[in-house]
Amino acid sequence: MKSVEIRPMQQTDLHAVLEVVNTAFTGLIEGMYNRTPPSPLFASMMGTYRLALDPDGCHVAVAGGEVVGANFSLLRGTLGWFGPLAVRPGFQGSGTAQRLVRESIASAERRGMRLMGLETLANSPQHVHLYQKLGFQPSWTGISYRRSVRGGEVPSGVQVDAPPPALDYVYPGFDASKDARATLSSKAGFTLTAGDGFAVCHVENTLWVEATTAYVPLIAAPDRPTFDALVLGVEALAGRHGRTAVATQVPGSSRATLDALLEHGYKNGGAALRMKRGEGIDYDSAPIYYCDDWH
Repeated sequence: MKSVEIRPMQQTDLHAVLEVVNTAFTGLIEGMYNRTPPSPLFASMMGTYRLALDPDGCHVAVAGGEVVGANFSLLRGTLGWFGPLAVRPGFQGSGTAQRLVRESIASAERRGMRLMGLETLANSPQHVHLYQKLGFQPSWTGISYRRSVRGGEVPSGVQVDAPPPALDYVYPGFDASKDARATLSSKAGFTLTAGDGFAVCHVENTLWVEATTAYVPLIAAPDRPTFDALVLGVEALAGRHGRTAVATQVPGSSRATLDALLEHGYKNGGAALRMKRGEGIDYDSAPIYYCDDWH
């Protein structure tokens, strides 16, 4: 097998990166569930958006001048997560995935990361084992929720594309400014601010190929009225952009958020295993309202 180099991801890598990620995840789903998923799985904009979001956290594995693996990660101040992580089938089992993750961890630690997480398939022992070897603990879930857009007006007091407020109540040093900048510069969608609450909504596909659904990678609110205003604002603007549904991801320990979304008519779309390493590992069980994307 050719020697493998780990290096920062570049714009010129993105076409090859997307091919590797789609190939690896298609093979994973076929092997685990004996079915072929729709192709491609990931949106064409995914790599461009993720690289713009945190270029210091994105890496590729290269062998003989060919991209054979890739990992995206994001640091929100002191809290980070990574994925999707993918390695070309011929290089799987060679330690390449582990090296990619280690490089993401090292990059995040140099920049002040205190807690890092990921989502993976709970019924994939090789993935759980890989991440445990790297110090991640498997004890949490990320739950998908979605509902059809209700339309309506943006509630008063909700600002569109305003600077994000301080979000230290989510996690000390939590900073969503990268999400805001990348969302607006890539024209992926919009942001909403309501007092100390903040939401990001993507109406262009930045992860999965699903043209009619707006995706919300982040909502943070200190109380229920602020959360309600952000949810209604997201749906109102998503409808104006021609989207018929809204989807988001919620930490399973955030009971207040789960209850609020159910009261808003959102339905559970499945769960994934979350694994974490670092300080303040149960931060998302605090009495706040919080949706986040660890895909």
